[in-house]
Amino acid sequence: MRSLKLVCLILALSTALFAADSPFSGTWKFNPSKGHPTPPVPKSVIVHVQADADTFKLDEEGVDDKDQPYKFGYEAKYDGRDYPINGDPNADAISLQRVNEHQIKFDIKKAGKVVSKLDVVIAKDGKSATVKSEDYVEGKTKKATTVYDKQ
Repeated sequence: MRSLKLVCLILALSTALFAADSPFSGTWKFNPSKGHPTPPVPKSVIVHVQADADTFKLDEEGVDDKDQPYKFGYEAKYDGRDYPINGDPNADAISLQRVNEHQIKFDIKKAGKVVSKLDVVIAKDGKSATVKSEDYVEGKTKKATTVYDKQ
C-alpha cells in the first residue's frame, strides 16, 4: 500500500512538472518581420497560453489591419474532438492533436467545415513559435508562416 501511494505521488509530481515546463505555456507576441504572413497582416497580436499534459488554453488579443481590437479564446484537449472557440466571427470550433512535446496540429472550423489548418512548432530553445497555416477561403488555399516570440 505504501509503495502504491509513492507511485501515485511521483506520477502527480511528474504531471505537475510537465505542466510547468510545457514549451507552449507563456505569453507570445506576433513578430511580423519574421516568417511570411498573408495579408491582411494584423498590427499587433498577443497570445496567452496555458498548456499541460491534457489541456491547451489560449486567449488571443490584438489589433487588426484596420485598427480594430479583437479578442478570442478557447480551451481544448489533445484528443481530436471539437471544442468551442469564443469571440472569433470566422471560426466556432477547434480540434488539437499533439505530435510531440514541441509540436501541435490544429483544425479550425466554422459550421463543421475546416477553414484553416495550423502546424505549430516551438523552437528547441523555447524562445519562438513558428505557425505554418493553410486557410481555405472562397475555394482557394492560402499558405502562410508566422512567427511569435516568447515574452
